[in-house]
Amino acid sequence: MVISILSAGKVFANGGPFVIKYPNGDPAAKGVLARLDPDLMPGRENRLKVIKEDLKVTFDNDRIIRHETSGPPLVRVSAQYTIENPTDQEVEVDFGFPILRGIYVSPYSMMPRPDVVVQLDQKPIVCTIISNSTIYGIIRQRAYAVIEEAIAANSELANLVSALRNSEGDQCLTARQKLSAHLVTAMKWNERDAALLVEYVSLEVTGPIKIQPPDHTFWWASSSAPQLHKLQYEYLGSLAAIGEQKATQLFAQLAAKFNPQESAAYEKIFAAWGGDVRECSVDLSTGKVRPREITVDPSVLKDKKGLNAAVATDPTIYARLDYLDPNAPISKMERASCEAILKNLPVVFTFAPMNILHYQVKFPANSIHTLTVSYTQYAYLDTHEPSSYQLAYVVHPASFWKEFGPINLEVAVPDGVGFRSSADCENGGSEERQVSPHNPQKARFSIYRTILEQKTGELYLAVDAKTWKNQVAAESRNNLVNQSAHLAIAGVKPKN
Repeated sequence: MVISILSAGKVFANGGPFVIKYPNGDPAAKGVLARLDPDLMPGRENRLKVIKEDLKVTFDNDRIIRHETSGPPLVRVSAQYTIENPTDQEVEVDFGFPILRGIYVSPYSMMPRPDVVVQLDQKPIVCTIISNSTIYGIIRQRAYAVIEEAIAANSELANLVSALRNSEGDQCLTARQKLSAHLVTAMKWNERDAALLVEYVSLEVTGPIKIQPPDHTFWWASSSAPQLHKLQYEYLGSLAAIGEQKATQLFAQLAAKFNPQESAAYEKIFAAWGGDVRECSVDLSTGKVRPREITVDPSVLKDKKGLNAAVATDPTIYARLDYLDPNAPISKMERASCEAILKNLPVVFTFAPMNILHYQVKFPANSIHTLTVSYTQYAYLDTHEPSSYQLAYVVHPASFWKEFGPINLEVAVPDGVGFRSSADCENGGSEERQVSPHNPQKARFSIYRTILEQKTGELYLAVDAKTWKNQVAAESRNNLVNQSAHLAIAGVKPKN
């Protein structure tokens, strides 16, 4: 299966940035992006066999690249698949690999980019990251087409919309009232949805954004797919002042009014890949999966700087806030429209961010190869007592294969740090291991192992926040003691 990325400027009927060709007439998958158009839905794989998956997760003990003395663990994930092509033909597959939440980007790198590596038999493969922001952009692009086509198909509605878009001054208020009245009386919309369409029509949503969207997700995209990068910023305009999540919710809400099949577009994509759009956690005490709990200090919401600080560590908080950037360079009328949108949007758009890795692999006839996807991300905080740091991993794509062998899970946690998994794991004891691939120092880790029987849904892993912070604090004290000892040996008096 071949995916051809369209050159800039071309427009196809499906409105998406991809066109698909199936040489064998067979959409295939581990989350193969079988219809990589605005649906972003996975397909199935019936030709190849996954003999096994070795899933290794390490809650990072490394402080060389992390200068923080507190905060969440940096988690390293490695999913290694042993894949067989038992057929007599070469099989080319387009893979999609879902990653929940953000991917770590080192702030110290000369060329910052997400820490993701895909390898076939230890040789790197180029991959494109379809970021959470790109998915939003695809949803807005699709919803915009649905909304505008529906307006154009209804002559009376089209006239009222045109009148509002072309009105000024006192005429604007009259045009707004007429459009609202038509939506409520003739089209039987409720007043809140009618208000949303009125503000949508009043704003310029296709122009360039007037502010930089909050930097709560990475904005990098492969240079081979510039249109994906562009999609992150499209169909925002003045709505960038309320953030891309709320803007996307507005588009999806209005598109669903005209075509119910467009409802909950983000949730549908999420569900197709096996993720739970509602953020969940494994309870540290019971081992049961439950909705995530998070306590937010109200003081961080008082100003833009405080909010951005919260967003930088937890993007999902932002999506649940009716926040309007007080410093956005928008007019009073645009600000009033944004305020009205926040007031009338239903409070249902809570989600966990998701990114999709896209890469192509060729498997020669009658061959076995090892495909490895590795990435790093920060664990997210759950404040339910006892508080914890969590990692969520989507296991569900294993169910897209006709044959998928055992999933061997191994989790490494620094000694002394409490651990819990949504899958029953055995404590294999303590081992001394290299701290990280770039740090030759060694430390002791508790090793937990199991074979995952459930191959749908998500896997949740958690470490106790208190013991994690104690471990980090002890590490910092030891580092200071060692540093002082080295300075003393060198005859240098340490600074107070």
